[in-house]
Amino acid sequence: MGTTRLMISRVSTCLTSWLLWNLWTARNLLVFENRQNPAATVVSKACSSGREWLQAQVPTPTQLRPALLEFEIPPTRMDVTLCNSDAAWSSANHRAGLGWCFTDLQATVIQEQSRALAHISSPLVAEALAMREAMLEAKRRPLTKVWFRTDSRELARAIYSKSYPVELFGVLMDIEILSSSFIFCFISFVGREHNAAADSLAKAALSCFSPALY
Repeated sequence: MGTTRLMISRVSTCLTSWLLWNLWTARNLLVFENRQNPAATVVSKACSSGREWLQAQVPTPTQLRPALLEFEIPPTRMDVTLCNSDAAWSSANHRAGLGWCFTDLQATVIQEQSRALAHISSPLVAEALAMREAMLEAKRRPLTKVWFRTDSRELARAIYSKSYPVELFGVLMDIEILSSSFIFCFISFVGREHNAAADSLAKAALSCFSPALY
């Protein structure tokens, strides 16, 4: 009985995230496929997903990782394209410059792009939007095997742990859905010293502000 109560309590705690996820997928089905899901089905799926997720969580000491091993690194693949993204944000007018750069493993630049946006609520939202724009561009090219990197540790941690802050929920759901478009897709943190090109593109877009429709 005690275990059952604990499980119910933990499902209730994480239910909000699963409800948001199922509402988001139901919305996408309606918008893109003209398919409707009844509200009862959405709630039922959220509860079921929450239980399955909790049952898969095994609290072992191996889950606790040293800070330097916080983000895994994928195996080296010679056919992978690297994509670094970054954002520059102004607290004065809530404008943001986004930049992203595609390179091969030898650091040869394949493509660089940037854009400016208005009405961005925080630097973290700007970082998430920069990565989403990079993923959209990779899909358009199309690139099939991409390693996306950001110098925002907070963003990488949210994506890596699938713990989505409310302000980022919609953008991170888009990123998660877009990631399934690639044969190989990996997202990780990269130090600022290795992200100079994307940083310069983002700052230039912000300084020469010409907002894109968003």
